[in-house]
Amino acid sequence: MFNIKDMSEDKGVKMTYLVIEREAFNVIGIRLITPYGGGTWGIVKNDGTNNLAKELFGQFFDLGLCFGFEEDGSNDYMCAVASNQETPGAFDSFTFPATNWLKFEAIGTITGQTLTQVWECINTEYLPQSDYKQSHLPTIEKYISWDEAADICNVEIWIPVYLK
Repeated sequence: MFNIKDMSEDKGVKMTYLVIEREAFNVIGIRLITPYGGGTWGIVKNDGTNNLAKELFGQFFDLGLCFGFEEDGSNDYMCAVASNQETPGAFDSFTFPATNWLKFEAIGTITGQTLTQVWECINTEYLPQSDYKQSHLPTIEKYISWDEAADICNVEIWIPVYLK
């Protein structure tokens, strides 16, 4: 693991990234296809599933896995936790193989669209100019903190990659 550089300070977003080799790991959560981005979080927070995750795994869902978008804009997304426990009946699981990851840390405001800006920088500035290509595994957003009342967020974006 090593720190490469800071990006996007000029856009008001603090974004740092690392290259990490990570062993295989498993996640457990709720995977849904919703007709709009972000819909899965609203569902798991409102239907009690996030509270059930806290009871079963000792924490709320903190991972968002994006499996991809369809042509109609629908999003295949999973709210999850990293866990080696047996998957309870109402939950889904996914196992990531050992792979290399680009890990970006985005710190900023929610109203300032920090997460959107960081994804834009990754997709339009960093990846096209880097030596890395995104693999076909799902990307991960790890929510370290997301405080709407204080309007602050700290989110890690994990992108599975290989050398071009």
